[in-house]
Amino acid sequence: MKTIWLNLPVKDLQRSKQFFRNIGFRENPMHRNAEHLGSFLIGEHDFVVMLFPQEQMSQWLQKKVTDTNESNEMLINIDAQSKDEVDAFAEAVKKAGGTVYQTPQEVDGWMYLFSFGDLDGHCWNMLHMDIEKMPKS
Repeated sequence: MKTIWLNLPVKDLQRSKQFFRNIGFRENPMHRNAEHLGSFLIGEHDFVVMLFPQEQMSQWLQKKVTDTNESNEMLINIDAQSKDEVDAFAEAVKKAGGTVYQTPQEVDGWMYLFSFGDLDGHCWNMLHMDIEKMPKS
């Protein structure tokens, strides 16, 4: 295997692309001018997130796309380098119109995180982990 990426169904492609730009995701130069999809790079290793209209995803999957008002299939995590990065990202998500499910806070004494939904209800976490305080197994 060479690489992996994430495909997300969206209701309004242009609006979703703007949301991800507004929260600081970098547009993938390969697809910057594409009208039928969105593509963003996340992190120092350029993890790719692709956005496709729901109808197109339904055709590929040959079944209905999950209604994120009722359920979710996954939780997508983003690693942060500091608590300040988590706080700044939370503000960017709020300003861009995302839904914050859990405000930035310390969890279990070693994680600092917040949880949010994008415009289509896909669930995300951004967290900073203090490895020194992480429980030893």
